Amino acid sequence: MPFFALILIIHSAITGLCLFCANLLLLRRRDEGVYEPLALLFLFQGLSYLPDLLADAIYGINAQVSWQIYLNVLTSPLDLASPLLFWLYVRALTAEGPVVAVARKFWHAAPIFVASLCIVPVVAIPAEVLNGTIPPPPELMSGIRLVKRLLLTADMIFMVIVTIYFTLTIRMLKAYRERLRDVFASTENREVTWIWVITISAGVYVLIDFLDTISDSFGWDASATELPSLQVLSEFIILVLLWIIGVWGLRQRPGLRAAIQDHGTETSNPVTSKYKHSALDCDRVNRIAAKIEAAMQNDLLYRDPNLSLWDLSKHISVTSHYVSQTLNTSLGRSFFDYVNSWRIKDAVAQLTATEETTLKIALDVGFNSRSSFYKAFKRETGKTPRDIRAK
Repeated sequence: MPFFALILIIHSAITGLCLFCANLLLLRRRDEGVYEPLALLFLFQGLSYLPDLLADAIYGINAQVSWQIYLNVLTSPLDLASPLLFWLYVRALTAEGPVVAVARKFWHAAPIFVASLCIVPVVAIPAEVLNGTIPPPPELMSGIRLVKRLLLTADMIFMVIVTIYFTLTIRMLKAYRERLRDVFASTENREVTWIWVITISAGVYVLIDFLDTISDSFGWDASATELPSLQVLSEFIILVLLWIIGVWGLRQRPGLRAAIQDHGTETSNPVTSKYKHSALDCDRVNRIAAKIEAAMQNDLLYRDPNLSLWDLSKHISVTSHYVSQTLNTSLGRSFFDYVNSWRIKDAVAQLTATEETTLKIALDVGFNSRSSFYKAFKRETGKTPRDIRAK
């Protein structure tokens, strides 16, 4: 199949996928405020691909015609807004309470606006010059050089935008992971590993694309990157990334917000408050610690695979804020690490005293999967279950 047909198929698939996902996400009524940024990201991506898709279908790949150039300029802000929209989605997905409006909106919009202005002058260059049909006339050379500088500036601004939101997203994901460990004993179903993969992959892809633009702007030999096979591969990577975002974005629920709604409990973060104004004294902390220990040792509460901080709080009739404070200040562990230490202690006892399979023991003590059990076991004991059983 010619490369022309492959690229046309991929462009069609990207456009259809984006518009389809945008429609599904805009129809979501659950978890209000979470999916709108992702829906806009897909909508903007689908619209930004339409001019090239139409031009590819009518005139062939890499053809440049006047109306296509004008439409690309008009839709350029949509592409530039993608990192911001993805960050807004992650921000809403990892929030504990209602989605809070973004402060300083001007500073988020300003780089996109400036980069868009840098792209506008490209409409002054005839389409025949841009697509290589005719050589650039001498009288246009100074204007073409200026346009190239402006386009390079737009690319550099976009790289700054990507870098900023890449950093903010990574920081947000790390904070979210730590917060999950403060309130859940098992986090597998609430982890957003796919967002880590997408964020890092997209960052690497954009960096490679930017280096290619830099090499072309400075006149370095970039002919290898213009091979049809690499163009197909590049577009296919974009399709795969968007497909992953679409599939997981449609099925992912906000882990903290949904849990808080299900438990009907408070939304304050007991860890980040640092307990500056806590009413707990040492004696009360010790009493709560004793209740927690009893819930684990006598009631085997850790064996509940869905155990949360709120469940423990309800079981011992102490607020989740005080339970979290006690775990962090008296016992020196997060809720996740504390509960899993009891699970591993129980697993070690069963491994040495019974002939049950490792998987059955893992499920019996409260783990949801073999992989999470092995990770926790290695972290807690420094050994594998086989090492314990071999003794």
